Amino acid sequence: MILEKQSAANLLSVYDQKILDLVKAGDFEQARWVAEESYEYSKITYGDSHLETAKTLNNLAWVYDLLGDYGAAEICYKRTIELKKSICGHKSIELIPSLENLASLYLLNGKYQQSGKLFGELIGIVRNHPEPWCFREAVYLTKMAEINVRLGRINEAEAIYHGCVAFVERTMPVDHPNLGRAFANIADFYKQAGKFLRAEFYYKRAFAVLKKSLSSKHTDIQTLLEKINELRTQLPIIPSPNSDNK
Repeated sequence: MILEKQSAANLLSVYDQKILDLVKAGDFEQARWVAEESYEYSKITYGDSHLETAKTLNNLAWVYDLLGDYGAAEICYKRTIELKKSICGHKSIELIPSLENLASLYLLNGKYQQSGKLFGELIGIVRNHPEPWCFREAVYLTKMAEINVRLGRINEAEAIYHGCVAFVERTMPVDHPNLGRAFANIADFYKQAGKFLRAEFYYKRAFAVLKKSLSSKHTDIQTLLEKINELRTQLPIIPSPNSDNK
């Protein structure tokens, strides 16, 4: 029996790799056929209520997502999440890929309330786990802030961005690139809100952090410098004390 299960696990790994190869090649339809076959094989081998079956169902949902069949993808993601919760509990890291995928699907389709709820659930999960899982909270906070911006909840978004910065400052070294990225995100928010002086303040803080660990040619550095230069054209001109204001 052990050998049979090991053989089944090996075959599922082959299926997984085949799906990835087909997706990379852009052959989503063929990937769907393989994902469906993998799911059916897992159900026959392990049964409907097994973690391996849930994983193959998540793969199938992902392929439906790539194909743009969002209705089928949502159904499969939800079923996957239900299975994983019944098997592993409501705080298992096994839930993370499926919850992230469904949250991203909702975000893509403008279902901001549903997406925000799932990112909140993800935060509740990763807080119960050690590194590196707990660090994902910063990503989820950023997503929740973006959702609040889209919903017009500017004050809530601002508070979440500051919460994200506080989280990164509390959990990571002062020169960690993620702190620089958190500063850049809140700078982007202030720029979009037309608060250019605040945006400049946080862009400069982002640059001060990122330049310590990234090369001058790194994409993050180059993008940040472009944003700073663009922002300078939008900053108000503040007269000096000796200027003639007549």
